[in-house]
Order: sequence, then C-alpha cells, then structure tokens
Amino acid sequence: MRFSIITPCKIRDRKKIPLLLTNLEDQNFNDVEWIIAYETDNTAKIPKITSKAILTRPLAIPNATTGMALNTAVEHASGDYLIFLDADDLLFPNTLSLVSDLLKEKDRALIDLSVYPTYEPASTILHEIAKDSSFLPKFGGVTFEPGIQSSQATLAQNFKNIQASSSVQLNIFKASKRLTNFYDQLYITGKIIKRTLLVQSHEKFNQTNPLDYSNLLMISLGQKLDSFVQLSSPHYIKIRHNDPINDPSLSQSSDSQKWFFMIQNWIDTLQGLHSAIWKDKYIKQCLTYLTTYLCTTLADPEILGAQLKPILNLLRDWLSVLEPKYLKETKLTTRRILQAILQGKDEVAIRRSKILKLLRQINRFRQPGHRSFSSISRLCYQYIFTKLPVKKQVIFYESFLGRNISDSPKYIYEYLQKNYPNKFKSVWVFNPEFMNKPKKAPHTVFVRRFGLRYMYYLAISRYQVINMRQPKWFKKRKGSTFLATWHGTPLKHLVFDMENVASANPLYKQVFYHQSRQWDYLISPNQYSSDIFEHAFMYPKQQMLPTGYPRNDILQAPNKIERAKIIKKKLGIPQDKKVILYAPTWRDNDYFEVGKYKFTLKLDIAQLKVELSKDYVLILRTHYFIANQLDTSEFGDFVYNESTYDDIAELYLVSDILITDYSSVFFDYAILKRPILFYVYDYEEYADVLRGFYLDMQKDLPGPLLKTSDEVLNAIKHLDLTQKKYADRYHKFSARFNAWEDGHATERVVNKVFSKSLKNKKIK
Repeated sequence: MRFSIITPCKIRDRKKIPLLLTNLEDQNFNDVEWIIAYETDNTAKIPKITSKAILTRPLAIPNATTGMALNTAVEHASGDYLIFLDADDLLFPNTLSLVSDLLKEKDRALIDLSVYPTYEPASTILHEIAKDSSFLPKFGGVTFEPGIQSSQATLAQNFKNIQASSSVQLNIFKASKRLTNFYDQLYITGKIIKRTLLVQSHEKFNQTNPLDYSNLLMISLGQKLDSFVQLSSPHYIKIRHNDPINDPSLSQSSDSQKWFFMIQNWIDTLQGLHSAIWKDKYIKQCLTYLTTYLCTTLADPEILGAQLKPILNLLRDWLSVLEPKYLKETKLTTRRILQAILQGKDEVAIRRSKILKLLRQINRFRQPGHRSFSSISRLCYQYIFTKLPVKKQVIFYESFLGRNISDSPKYIYEYLQKNYPNKFKSVWVFNPEFMNKPKKAPHTVFVRRFGLRYMYYLAISRYQVINMRQPKWFKKRKGSTFLATWHGTPLKHLVFDMENVASANPLYKQVFYHQSRQWDYLISPNQYSSDIFEHAFMYPKQQMLPTGYPRNDILQAPNKIERAKIIKKKLGIPQDKKVILYAPTWRDNDYFEVGKYKFTLKLDIAQLKVELSKDYVLILRTHYFIANQLDTSEFGDFVYNESTYDDIAELYLVSDILITDYSSVFFDYAILKRPILFYVYDYEEYADVLRGFYLDMQKDLPGPLLKTSDEVLNAIKHLDLTQKKYADRYHKFSARFNAWEDGHATERVVNKVFSKSLKNKKIK
C-alpha cells in the first residue's frame, strides 16, 4: 500500500518544509511518496529535498493558486491513497502505520484523521514528541474556524484515552448523524482519500478561489458516500497561524478579500448541493456566520474599502437564490439588514449595522459574565469622550497596566513636576487589584484603570506616556502624541521575531502591529535595541528616541549612595548587611492560562541562608506576569519578598549582587558595575525550545551561567574571582549596551516630546 502525501507550498512556506520532512521520516512507514507542489516565480528557486526514507517529488507550478497546485499534484500521484498535508502542519507519530492497518482490515474511500489545532510552533512539538510520543500540544486560544468543530477538551481526552489503550477506533457517521460533523467534511485538510475515487469522479479543486478551494469538491465526493469516517482521536496537528502580518494563513486575508471570496464560494458550493439535508445545513451555517460577523464589519464600512460595493452585490446574488424561509428564521435585527441589502438599499443596511453593533455591545453588558462598570465606561469612551476636544496640557501616564507608579513614566513625570511645575495636569492610572490609590500630589489625579475617569482622560489627553501596550480598542486622536517608553532591553525574541505563541492571544502579533502603528515615539536604550525594535516590532527607526531609559537615570545620580541608605531603611534591611537581588523571569511554556504564568523556586534559598545569612540578605523580585504567590516566610529575615515593590531601579541601588536568568534586568543593572550571576537551571530547554535569544549567552553575558544552587553559592563565596574572570567581558558589555545611559535620558526625552507644550502658559 502506497500513500501519496500532497503538500501545496507557497513561497513563504518553504522554510517549513525541512521540519515537515523530519516529521514524515519519523513515521517509520516505507511506501510513501511526498509530492510538494511549489508555487514559483522568476526569483524563487525550488529547494532541494532529499530523503532516504521517503520518495520526494517536487513540482514547480508557476503563479499557482492552492487549487491549481493540488490538481497538478493529484495528476502526478501514484499512491493507492492520497493524504493532504499542509506545509505548516504535522502528523502524530505512527499515523501512517495505523491508517494502513485500518485500511487492510476494510477498504475505505475516505478517512478523516481528526484534526487537532494548536498555536505551538512545529519545532516545539517535534522536540516534545521526540521525548514523549504521547505529547499533546497546548492549544493556546479559541477562535472560530470552520472544519474544527470538536471541543479541545474532548479531543485532548480522546487522545489521552487512545494513548492509554494503544488502540484507535473509527467513528462512522451516517444519515443525519453526519450533520454533527458537517464542516469537517468540507475541508481537504487531514483527509485520506482513495486515489481512484478522486480520479474517476473527475472532481477538481477550485483553481480561482484562493480561500475556499476544496468545499465544492468535498461536497461532491461526500454526497456520493453513504458515511463519513473519522479517527476517534486526533492524528493530524493543524498549526494555527498567529502572525497575520508576515505569515498569514488563507483565512487571515484582508477582510475585503476574505468576504469577497467567501461569498463567491457560497454561491459556487450551493450549486453543487443536491442533498436537501446538506443544502439546508449549509445555508444555515453560512447565515449564522454572515449574521455574526458581516453585520459587525458593515458597521465600519471603511474596513472593506473599495470592495464594499462588489461584496454587497455578490451577497445580493447569493441572498436572491435562497428560499424566503431562511431569512424568516434569522433574528429580526439581522433580517432587516439582509432585506435592505437584498433590496439594494446599501446605505440603509450600513446604518442598521451600526445600530445593531451598538445594541450588541449594550446587550453584552446585561449578561452576568460581562456586566461591569468598566464595560459601560468603555461605551462612553467610544461614543462620547472621543468626541470631546483634546486638552493640550494633560498627560496620561500608565506603568505596567496600572500595577504601580514606576519605570520610565514615573521618572518623566517627576522630572516635569520638578522642572516645569504648574505646566501640566498629570493623570496616573492605578489598578486597585495591585495597589491602593496613591496619595494626592500637585496637579495630579489618579484614575482607576478602565473606570469612567480613566476613559475620559485617555480620550482627551494631549500626551499618553505608557511603558507597555495601550488597550487594543484605543483610538489615536488627531493632535495627541503617544510616547511608548517600553520596559527593557530585549534578550528573548519579541513579537515578530517569535514563532507561534501558544501562551498568548492567538491574534497577539496582529494586535501588537495595530497598537504600535499608533506610537509617535518609541524610546530606545541603546543601538542594539533600536536594531531589534525595527524588525521585532516592525517599527521605523526614525520614530525611535535614541536617548537611554529615563528609569535608569537614578543609577547614575550623584546621590545614589545616600538614596540607597534611605531605601534600605524603608525596606527594613540592616545597613550593615549586603544584599543579593534575585530577579527571575517567567517561562513561556509554564502557565495557568493566557497571560498568567507559573513559577517554581528552583534556587535553594535554605542553603543560601545557612551559608550566607551572617553577611547577606536576599531580595526576591519575580516578574509581574507570574500569577502564583511564592511563600518565603520560612526563611525569616533572610528573605525580603519585594515582588510587588513599585520600582525595581531602587532595588538595584540597594543590592550588591544580582542573580537572574532570562530577564532583561541585567542590562540595566550593569550600569552599576556590580556582579551579575545567571542561574539558568533550564538553559538547554529554554534556549532550544522556547523563544530563543538575541545574544549568545555563552559568550556575551557579563557573568557566569550557573546550573545548580551549589554553583551559585560557590560564585558568591568567591566573588572576587568571579568578577576578575568576567571583568573584560563586563567592560565590553557595558560599552555596547549602556553607552547612552549617562543620567540625562529623561531630559533628552522631555525636550524632544514635550518641547511645544513647555512653551505654553501654566495650567489654571
């Protein structure tokens, strides 16, 4: 029995082919031909792929759509069965052997491998499968995608059960039961099809529709079969895209293109539906999608741009062939919009869509899970406050999502308060979940994050100074200036330099791109960061401020020794004790849910206490992303858990040694020229599997990489030798990363960003 694996490969997908080859070679199945249908142009050459395990057959197809590539590949295939496998997807181990055994028991015309979607990178999945064949990727998000209807929990449980029993069953759906898996049957992804069935039916993939090229073919085949056969557990890993900017999937095309080709596909597919049951199910599913999403899109018609009219005309054609009963079954609000489109009253349809969008927003607030004052205040922001005039002397500050008054926004605020009193009204955001409302300050108001006053000041402020990202619904207003201070020199790959991000919002990269387009300025601490921000954020260098970080001015201040004594006293640390600052970061692959990371304390603090407590105390400072609270009470007055302390720069000042791992804190700490130790107990896993690094940690870091607590303790006990060994590297590191940090970064930022407003009259 021979399998012909067919992979359509666009130019941007070529880099994914080597990983897929590894996956196929690990299947340990002898009779396989792999047909890679390459899209080509005048510049791209077909990469040479060789394998001892499988027969590779590259095909060059100039200017091909996916449908054209698949049709050509089918014509060249020689296998008994065809398997359609996308370039960025994977098969679970031994899938081919499993299916071969099932087909020997009973011949089947079509089998669905049961798709398991995930946002984890292919490299991560292959790495984990090599260690444990029962590994199941994390999904990392929930978004609508036709063809993947099974719940993640069900898929995961089924897979675990199958792994435990070492057997796989076939689920066979007949008659009306097929409707429960209806959309699974419309897509070619993860299907095994008997080649003679496809050849003898003379069915072809759609060569003109780039988005939905398999629906009509699969419907034609499906109506000829009396059942739909699917593996009882997932064996096809569909790696979802979360970089719609640089590596979009077909379904992540622009809204205008997506809607045009989707509706065209509805028209084409409807013509091939002969089964009344299938036709009824298909129309209802299309109407559900239409009324859920298109009406929201029509509320912002500029999204569709010049395609608005062609899309509405095409939709009119589709609606006109539907039986009246289908429109009658839709809700009144959406029915009136569709009726307006059907009657050619496009402006009326758009106006009604805007009303419907508002009504849906209001209705969400009536639901228990969404009912909150912040939801109402956001409506006020969107429909009222953004219509008010911008106030020229108002500055809006936010640091770490309102967790504290800290970082570069704090130092810009303090500089303006000291040097330009009465010039500005300052608005500081605080999150009551993490901090109490600060005490009163001159010309300063404190607003609860996402409260009504927050929304008001966010809308009318002349300046926004924020060290992370603004809300994705933020509306950049004419006459306002957004200063992105950011919050660190990057060590780990950021945003567009990352592979798929399983632990973040599936639309993370798309949202980040949209947010960063609204930044007028981005502060850069060094040339290294400027170079990285340009490709990792896709942000133009001409809009960066090469100033250094305002938050680091304190580390170069003339009074830093006196200030350190004051901070020690505030923290209750004896003046005669040296301070070790331990500041680890989070792990991307260890989290409770999106945005909430776990952390396990691997450093043997009990051992450090026994050996060092006579001369040292230890300050623990975990990253604000870490959701679990670490209990350090057992270590008494040796450990000060300052994970919620508002300003880490002050902790730098009081410490004599820094212990960290993959956090960017060491870039700033190096300004002090004090010892830095890197406790990287999971270095191999973190470096190879997770996001990777911009630096070579073995060669570039200004301190030793330590894998055990004993090594950390030894380095501290012999600190003079450690410093001597890394002195030259430390010097080069400081010259590379801290050349701009001279204690005057805040002044440079203020003079560039606020120069026009500094000339204005004082606020009343």
